[in-house]
Order: sequence, then C-alpha cells, then structure tokens
Amino acid sequence: MEDSYYSLFKGTYKYYVKYRPEIPEKVIQVIADHFYLKITDRILDIGCGTGQVARAFKEKCKEIVNVDADPEMLRWAKKITKSCKTKLVWVNCRAENLMKIKDKLGVFKIATCSRAFHHMNQEKVLENLDRLIKQNGGVALFSDRALWNGKRRWQKILKEIVEKYSNKVKSFSRERSYKTSNALWENVLRRSVFKKVKTYEISVVRKWDIQRIIGYLLSTSVCAPPLFGNKIDDFKEDVRKTLFSLNPKGIFQEKAVWSVVLGSRKEKK
Repeated sequence: MEDSYYSLFKGTYKYYVKYRPEIPEKVIQVIADHFYLKITDRILDIGCGTGQVARAFKEKCKEIVNVDADPEMLRWAKKITKSCKTKLVWVNCRAENLMKIKDKLGVFKIATCSRAFHHMNQEKVLENLDRLIKQNGGVALFSDRALWNGKRRWQKILKEIVEKYSNKVKSFSRERSYKTSNALWENVLRRSVFKKVKTYEISVVRKWDIQRIIGYLLSTSVCAPPLFGNKIDDFKEDVRKTLFSLNPKGIFQEKAVWSVVLGSRKEKK
C-alpha cells in the first residue's frame, strides 16, 4: 500500500522544483549564528523535499544528510544539487524511523526541517533527534505560510478558488484524510529535550506573476495535480482569469513571513 505521507505530494515534483520560493539567506544565517555552526559540522535535514535546505546552506558545513519519505522527491533533489560543493547524502526514510538506521547516520550539530514538520509525528521525531544531535546542538524548524493565507485581497480570493475546487472535486478527500498538526512548534519543542526555545520572524517581499502563482499552487499537497482529475485545466483557467481581472498586468506583491523556531537542550547544572 502506498505511504500516505509521501503520496500527498504525488504529481507536484516538477512544480515544487520550479516554483517554490527559495529559503532566504537571512533565515539560514539566523540558524547558523544561533548554533555557532562551523564548516566542520554536519547537518541532518528531515523532510528534505527537493533539497532546498541543502542548496541554501551552501558551504556553511561539512556535510548534509537529507532525509525524505518520498523517493521521487529525492530523485529530483539529486538532479538540482549536482553543483553543490558541500557533501550531500540522500536517505529514503521517514523521520519517524531514523532509529532503524541510527548507526549509519552518525551524529549531527543540528537537525533542520523546512515546510514539513506539520506532516510528521512530532514527538516521535524529536525523540529520535535526541539520540542524533550533539549536546551543544539543536533543532531548527522553519516555514513560510501558504500563499493563499496572506492578507492581501488577491490572496483571499485565491483561497476562495482553492476551497471551491476542494468542495467540487471528490478526489480532494484524499488530502483531507491525512491529518497534519497545527500545534505551535514552540510548545512541541518545550515538551521535548530541546526545550530551550528561541523564535525569529523574518519578513520578505516577493513578487509573483500569474504563471508562478499557478505553479506554486500545484506544488502543494493541497493542490496536487492528481486531486483535480479532469478539472485541472478548469482550475488553472479560473485562477488565471480571476487574477487578471484583479490586475491586468498580472503582477502581485506579497509580504511573506518566515517563522524560525530553534530548540536547544538546557544546560546541565
């Protein structure tokens, strides 16, 4: 039976690679500075997707071990990180099952998780990381909000279109059947060994054209192409016409916020 975790993103890969915004340098620098990351350190990236964290950290560490449950995500990630000078290792495994391969993984200075922690069994994952992260290391959880959750009028209308199709097309029930966690990451970390928590919010301004907006939507689990069945062209045209009616130039600006939640062990007395 197909793993429902990675089947969420079935059909999204080429859109994910092309249209998902990259992780800002400021986000990476905040993490590196907080944990005093050195070029000799190793990073474990869980839920790595198409390797955005690996690309963003560039030459800030010795090695990044990238873990994802979806083999197709890893296939795309390997393609687009070939020029990366940092040593990259790719592991097809769920973060909840890391203890099964603990001896092969070794230990790390930090574990990162970008745009994926809400899909995981968070308590189990943090228990695993306790045995994989150095005493002076920690966990970095970070994400920007979905495009349709912004406050601008065009984003609210975009959300209405997504909801219209999710109610109209039966196959959207597949996405709804997989539950994600809405718990605050700060609270989840405080219940773990990584209970010393620091949170940062980093604002960025992004410009979107209509093709990029549609591509972004189709990169998400909520709007994965297979969910639409034979209605995907209708969805694309609906988004296109609606956005052009709002702005004939087809250019939209978004103020996005990256939430960065960092957890460390409390110092022993």
